[in-house]
Amino acid sequence: MKCFPSIFLGMMFLFGMVSSCQQSPSSQKLVGTWQVDSVYSFYNGFSFWDRDDTGDWAKYQYTKDGRMEEWKFDNPRHYTYELSNDTIYWQSEKEEGWGWFQIVALTDDQLVLRKEKTSMFGEKKEERFEVRYFSRLE
Repeated sequence: MKCFPSIFLGMMFLFGMVSSCQQSPSSQKLVGTWQVDSVYSFYNGFSFWDRDDTGDWAKYQYTKDGRMEEWKFDNPRHYTYELSNDTIYWQSEKEEGWGWFQIVALTDDQLVLRKEKTSMFGEKKEERFEVRYFSRLE
């Protein structure tokens, strides 16, 4: 009977290790290639919706191992990424610091990311953000 607690604790530890190695549902949905469809920009009540069908929109390929490639104008840029709740963090392999986007929506076919932008004129009451809409390519 003395070995029961240690067996139970060992089983709980093993279960915890296995479940922590699995990808989250958001991470599983994110893996694949996405293309920007349109971009909505907002600045203190003024907005602009860019839906240029002829534009060379970037493509993003996310892999299971936390890597992402951005393709624009046939030039790749390499990043690592991490998901935390409703936020995706990117770090360029050539630059320091992390960029981040709030995940507004993530389905099998659509990804919507929002980014708060810095003030253009240093005013404290400025509201400035960008929303990027993506469709899955594969």
